[in-house]
Amino acid sequence: MIEKLKSVVLASLVVISLVQSYFLAYSMPSMEANVKTEQNYVNADPLGAQEKVENLLYPEQLVLHMGNDKHTVFYPNDTFYNMVLDKLQVREFKGFQRDSIDKINWEQVRQNDLGIEVRFGRAVPFELLQRVFKVDADFLFSGDMVNRIWIFARQDREEVRTFFFSSDGQNVYESLRADLTVQDIQQYTGFGQYWTPFKYWDGGVYVPEQAKSFDIRRVPYTAYTSDQLQRNLFSDPSTTNIVQDQQDGTQIYTDWKRGLKLETGVGWLSYTDIVAPTDIQNSLTDNIESAVSFVNLHGGWGQTHRLVRSEGPANDSVIKFQQYYAGLPIISGENFRFGYMQLTIQRGLVSSYERSMFVLNSGKEVKGAMQKLPAGSDLLARIREVSGGETVESIFPAYRPKLEEDSMLLQPAWAIRLASGEVRTVD
Repeated sequence: MIEKLKSVVLASLVVISLVQSYFLAYSMPSMEANVKTEQNYVNADPLGAQEKVENLLYPEQLVLHMGNDKHTVFYPNDTFYNMVLDKLQVREFKGFQRDSIDKINWEQVRQNDLGIEVRFGRAVPFELLQRVFKVDADFLFSGDMVNRIWIFARQDREEVRTFFFSSDGQNVYESLRADLTVQDIQQYTGFGQYWTPFKYWDGGVYVPEQAKSFDIRRVPYTAYTSDQLQRNLFSDPSTTNIVQDQQDGTQIYTDWKRGLKLETGVGWLSYTDIVAPTDIQNSLTDNIESAVSFVNLHGGWGQTHRLVRSEGPANDSVIKFQQYYAGLPIISGENFRFGYMQLTIQRGLVSSYERSMFVLNSGKEVKGAMQKLPAGSDLLARIREVSGGETVESIFPAYRPKLEEDSMLLQPAWAIRLASGEVRTVD
């Protein structure tokens, strides 16, 4: 009888052990707090400057419509960009109403009415947008995402209308109680009267009609060391092993759960962490906040960054931040990666993290000659060639980085973003 009882108890313990193993492996909701605690055990001293989510959500560009089919575009490097954006951020947007995007003849508005388009270049959750603009907190549709705000003044009457464009491409949300006047819109668009004129091309894209010039810059840099990164990304560096040390400078560290690949020759870091699979839906807002918190602890920001769309199909798990320098994004090519951070996140847990090991020292930069970029039909011909027939969603000035012995050469160029999210520079 006693032996039989022992067998029953032993069998019960085995079953309980199997159930616990299942919960740990597949992250049942009730175990979520334990899973997060497991990743959070890396208590690292930050290596660089920290940042807030709202500071990473600024628009890719502001498009100004000045009536009579006249337009211009302000980029983050332009003085008027900040002047207009600062004025909009203190305005209140209340009383939202959803309508079909086809309710308004946007082509007519674009050509005839004074207005401003605030273009983000990617979908931004309403709940995060509320940290940048004074959007009604009780907004019924706050679970949606927007990629553009269009404010315009009707020429035929004293009326200002404000629309937030849903990222689904089907709906718009009109703010029926926005504290903006026709005089406000006239003032904002007045900033563009003497700026570089842009001409409408296709699909909402505008091309400069006059050449724009930007400084060539040579910026010294420092680099995080292997020891710094190993100590920052592993809880106990003494338990990590280096499993590969190639002649090209590539080093791979692991504690058999996390992996860290350092390509020291080109200054690139790739970090992975095993995260158990789950059927729980990702929250883009939570993932963006988790990404910012992770970078704050593990490498910091160095220069200005902006939340951008990652390449490929829209994916709430992949969060990408583009580095800016002197108001222009740094766009690298296939042979040299620099100027962005990309994280893959599941339920707020980081499973992969990529970034440069190089940190620019802007205080010691050396400006070179001004470089004039093409415009008009010449630029348009080059864009068609570079895009290869794919749909172009945006055109903007950028810096192309070139790695030198002790500095980074930043050369200005036009860049295009395709419908796929891929960004290419225009030679």
